[in-house]
Amino acid sequence: MSYGQALFDLNLPKKDKEDAREILRGSGELRDALGNPTISMKEKEKVIDQIFPSSITNFIKVICRNDDADCLEEAFGYCDELICREEKILRGTLSYVTKPDEEQTARIKEYLKKKYQAEQVELKLEEDASLIGGFVLKVHDMVLDRSLRGKLEKMKQNLAWR
Repeated sequence: MSYGQALFDLNLPKKDKEDAREILRGSGELRDALGNPTISMKEKEKVIDQIFPSSITNFIKVICRNDDADCLEEAFGYCDELICREEKILRGTLSYVTKPDEEQTARIKEYLKKKYQAEQVELKLEEDASLIGGFVLKVHDMVLDRSLRGKLEKMKQNLAWR
């Protein structure tokens, strides 16, 4: 079983998982120390007990005992994916040149809800001037390219094939 699945199965409070993840993201030195084989497990456990929420300390200790501290971020990421599946939350990225207004964003979210039978859609909006115009929508392994850059690339391919 993966660490992400184990973290999901623990059903810990969302805030505790978020806090632990932020602590790890905020300190490269801490991540390095947890993965450092020259630091004793006793010292690592002392630090873990002092800075992480108590509900998640045993999980982090087990990962450190298995010398897998470098898997922590991946575990949190996979746990998030499992939670989204369970709660029917769809996450995607919308890259654009001109930011869509609220109505356009709402239409895109409704389209995605229907297509993926999702109850909620979370869109990360990213400005990308290299698209020239239009947008690119990425959800799971689906990419919907409605950009001018994409159309130009398609035209180049079609001309090259002739």
